[in-house]
Amino acid sequence: MRADDLRVLLQRQPCPVLRLHLTGGMIFELREPDSIVVTHSTVQLLLPANGLSTREAVISLLHVTWVEVVSPPS
Repeated sequence: MRADDLRVLLQRQPCPVLRLHLTGGMIFELREPDSIVVTHSTVQLLLPANGLSTREAVISLLHVTWVEVVSPPS
């Protein structure tokens, strides 16, 4: 996955819900484009809080096998 391709999807208006499918079978759902940072080699996601602590995921774009466009937000 290229960073520019992901940025194009995130900049759609309205931004659709996206699912990142990773090698190994893990899936991340992207619902809030404001909580996502795309660099040249990673996707950084702010995840829902678990209790009082904030959570973050940093995913290498090399591990994104495909992006599923689920739907536009309701």
